[in-house]
Amino acid sequence: MSIRGCAACLLALLLGGAWPLHAQSVEVRGRVLSVADTAALSGASVEILGTYWSARTAPDGSFRLRAAPGTWRLLARHVGFRPDTVVVALDGMEPVAPVSIRLAPQPVQLRGLVVEAPGAAPLAQVVTAQTIRQVPPLLEPDVFRAVVMMPAVSQPNDLKGRIHLAGGASDETGVRLDGHPLQDPFHLLGLLGAFNVAALERANVLIHHVPVAEDGRLSGVIDLESRLVEEKPRNELVTSVLSSGLTTTRTLPLGFDLLASGRITYLDRFVGVAGRFTDRLRDVPLYRFGDGLLRVGRSFGSSGWRIEALGFHSRDRVREPLFEHIEGYESLNWGESLLGVRVQRHTDPWRLDGRIARSRASAGLDELPAGGSNMVAARRDWWSAAAQVARIGRTWRWSSGAALDVREHAHEWVARGLADEIFSRNTPTVFAGADSQAVLATFGEVGWHPGVWSGTAGVRVSGALEGSAHLAPRVVIRYEPSATWRAEGALERRHQHDAQLEEPIEGSISPPMFLLDRPRTADVAALAANWRVRPSRYTDGATVRLESFAKRYPDRTLLRDFELGESRDVAPADFPAFLRRRGYSVGAAFSAQVQFLGEGTLQGSYTYQRVREQRAGKDIPATWDAPHALSLFTSVPLARRWTVNAAYQGHSGRATTPVLLRVFAPGPTAPPDRGIRSRFILGEQNSIRVPSYQRLDLGTRYSWGRSSRWVLSVQVLNVLLRTNAIDYDWAQYFSTVETSGGNRGSRPGLPMLPTVGLEVSW
Repeated sequence: MSIRGCAACLLALLLGGAWPLHAQSVEVRGRVLSVADTAALSGASVEILGTYWSARTAPDGSFRLRAAPGTWRLLARHVGFRPDTVVVALDGMEPVAPVSIRLAPQPVQLRGLVVEAPGAAPLAQVVTAQTIRQVPPLLEPDVFRAVVMMPAVSQPNDLKGRIHLAGGASDETGVRLDGHPLQDPFHLLGLLGAFNVAALERANVLIHHVPVAEDGRLSGVIDLESRLVEEKPRNELVTSVLSSGLTTTRTLPLGFDLLASGRITYLDRFVGVAGRFTDRLRDVPLYRFGDGLLRVGRSFGSSGWRIEALGFHSRDRVREPLFEHIEGYESLNWGESLLGVRVQRHTDPWRLDGRIARSRASAGLDELPAGGSNMVAARRDWWSAAAQVARIGRTWRWSSGAALDVREHAHEWVARGLADEIFSRNTPTVFAGADSQAVLATFGEVGWHPGVWSGTAGVRVSGALEGSAHLAPRVVIRYEPSATWRAEGALERRHQHDAQLEEPIEGSISPPMFLLDRPRTADVAALAANWRVRPSRYTDGATVRLESFAKRYPDRTLLRDFELGESRDVAPADFPAFLRRRGYSVGAAFSAQVQFLGEGTLQGSYTYQRVREQRAGKDIPATWDAPHALSLFTSVPLARRWTVNAAYQGHSGRATTPVLLRVFAPGPTAPPDRGIRSRFILGEQNSIRVPSYQRLDLGTRYSWGRSSRWVLSVQVLNVLLRTNAIDYDWAQYFSTVETSGGNRGSRPGLPMLPTVGLEVSW
């Protein structure tokens, strides 16, 4: 059966078979306010305890729910405030007076990185913008550098910011912004995320369970939510040695609300000036970047409708002052633009969500006008649309929907001697090609919550139009006998319709992504248990989490290696010829978070995982395989306005391939009079490891102000002075041996790096 026929059958079954009768219900209206200044709290979660009924407050703090007659408890929660409950009695005859719920502020600065957030999906973890700021940053606060402190989340080294979730490859991790998929949201060759932290509300990290409505990514999704708009205008300036950004939120006439944020760097000018005084910075590339986010929305009061338009743009450029004045010269640059619209209607018992977006990720380089021989013109366009309808009962919920993704890729490059630096070692130096794909998906899910047991079961059907259909069933079960502990389990199949050539090397742009005729597959199983330890004489409570996971890849994509002596100047006719090989990852993680009296916090996690893939008939470690990973974070108040933060990361060195010897031979196409080239004879693939990684970062924050809030932060990264090796550079190794008799061939990561930042909000 074709994907169209299978999708139509599934959608008809879901829409026709799960349409329950509407029971008598009573409407409950109200507002959620702050006790401190009676300000409305936008985005607060209001839940009828013991049911699936919940709502999010509008920018004016209002909410509306419907429930059956009876006596109910309403629970209101908002990050940064203490949860509270009120009791309402519904007799079904008299109208209910508006409910006012007032929440007391509860500072979150020292509440750890992982928070219990309202509306979080099962098996999910959440970090907020407030907690991201507490992590001693790499030059400035960054969401991707904060989520790496979570269990089962890793980054291989200091210079590779792309995220690996539960042993997956970096292209198996999806990033979404307010539900819209992004393709390459990174600055500085993957070092930092392309987001001003002040523009974000929180990041939901979905690893062990991805709802059927989400886009197919084999490892998981980092779902970013932009900042909420409150009743009072808010402005925030964030500046560091790297960049400065300004963010504002406010309500507009006619009921509209606005979020606007922009950031720009002056790193290129700073390095350029410093290079005049030190030889170490004289040859450093001059990086320039900027990003911006604009969101305009409107909520239509009691009708439950909300519509919002979102724009996002980022751009990086490597400055070459010697050539910038040449007409037609284009230095290496890359970035992404996104324009999306989202429509929601949340009225009990119905939920309606729809979105449509277009994003373009591109990279460019043109050295020809400056006398060079290299050029790059890569473009990836992605139209994404989805619609979902849900109905929520007291102990059950049902949802179904459909999604359409239309993608067009065009790649062209001539990069002789440069392909290794900007793409990867298995990329031909000359290539031109284009491909396109339209993938239709339908999905449905049923959830139940009869008591201490709850669960969801659903299926996603996806495939290229006129192609075969691929089913991805998913089941999640939760057991929560008390507020003290809960257990969760998930069993899922996931599909992904694209693949990058291979893992990007450090200091390179994202390698080209290619669309697949047949999607790759992952089967995922996970178990987790959470314990909440009650407050004691010395603590305000603690949370302990134990999780385990296993993923099986029956058809992981691998790019064919170039043979010794084979020319890379001509792309093979079947490029990119992805080989399909088996692979797997297994692991377990333990994490704990303790809140001490006086608002101090200590959080840590340990993850053990192994990642294997089949090559040449053997199961070998993947290049990002690091069996042991430990992260620790603590935040301690020293005085009324001072806070000291410390973060430690340590993990096993990742796998790499050794060089057995270097030989000299004529080039593959060069005549003998052109001399010989050196070549490396490699040993068994990924049979050795770079040294283990350890880094300790310290930071302090000092805050003051009343009408406006000022925060001065000072951090020192890598105080252990660890020379963390990124990888072995074999050309450098042999060159060092020949010239000085030494044998240092590893490329070091960050040195000790002090940074200063300032945040001003009013």
